[in-house]
Amino acid sequence: MNVLIDQNKRISAGSRHVLIRENDNKVIAKGNNKNGQCNVDLWRNIKLLSAGNVHKARNTGNTHSVGLMHSGSVNGSGNNQHGQIDVHIWQNVIDIDCGWMHTVGVLKDGSVQAIGRNTEGQCNVSSWNNIIQVSAGDWHTLGLSINGSVIGAGNNTRGQINVSEWNYIKQISAGYLHSLGLKQDGTVIATGDNKYATCEIVDWKNIVYISAGSYHSVGLTQSGKVVATGKNDNGQCDISEWENIICVSAGSDYTIGMNINEEILVAGNNEWINM
Repeated sequence: MNVLIDQNKRISAGSRHVLIRENDNKVIAKGNNKNGQCNVDLWRNIKLLSAGNVHKARNTGNTHSVGLMHSGSVNGSGNNQHGQIDVHIWQNVIDIDCGWMHTVGVLKDGSVQAIGRNTEGQCNVSSWNNIIQVSAGDWHTLGLSINGSVIGAGNNTRGQINVSEWNYIKQISAGYLHSLGLKQDGTVIATGDNKYATCEIVDWKNIVYISAGSYHSVGLTQSGKVVATGKNDNGQCDISEWENIICVSAGSDYTIGMNINEEILVAGNNEWINM
C-alpha cells in the first residue's frame, strides 16, 4: 500500500468533472454529468478515485469515473462506449486509473488488467508483472514496477511512453501527450509533448506527489506548497499561493487541491465543476 498515493487519490480532476472522497469513504461528484460520470451517490467504502481526464475538445465530456473499494472491488459510472466501466467483476485490485476511454487496474499479484478502447494499444498490458501503480493518459498507459522502473503502452507520437530508461521512480502520472515520474530523491522526470513547457520540471525539488493534466503539470511539495508548469490560458498554473495542501490533481484546464482543513481550492477553468 502506498499511503501517499491513497491520500492524493481522495480527489481526482477529470476533463469536466471532479470526484472527492469524504472521510466516511463516500464520494461527491461535481460537474458535467452528460454520461452519468457523476452518478456515484451509492458508492461506499471507497479507497481510491479516478475521473477520466482528457484533453479539452468538443467530445471530451464523454468520460467516466472509477472507484476502488477497500475490498479490492471496483465501481464504475459514466460513458461505456468501449466497455471501460465493465469493471464490476474485477477483484483483488490495489490501484486503478482511467484515461479517456479505458480503465487500468493493478492486482495484488502485480499483474495488470485493462479494459476499454485499445485502438492505440493502451490496453496491451497483459504481459506486465511486478507492477505497483498504473496511470492512464488519453491514449497511453504507464506502469510502475516494484523495482522503480517504468513501462508504457499505447500511443507514442510525442514520446510519451519513452520511459524504458527511467529508474528510482516512486510515482507516475500520464497526461494527454506527456508523462511524469517522481523519483525517490524528490525530483521529477518528464517525457513527451513540451509545446507549452509542460515538461519543464528540472528545477522541481522536494516533490512528494505529481499530477499530469492535458497541457500542464503539477507537483505537491513536502512543505504543502504546489508547483506547476505548462499552459496557463485559464490560470490552471496559478497555484503559487496555495499552502498546507495535502492532495492535488491536474484536470484538463484547471487544477484542484485539498488543504489540511479539507477545503477545496480551484485554479483555472471552473465553468463545469462550479466550486
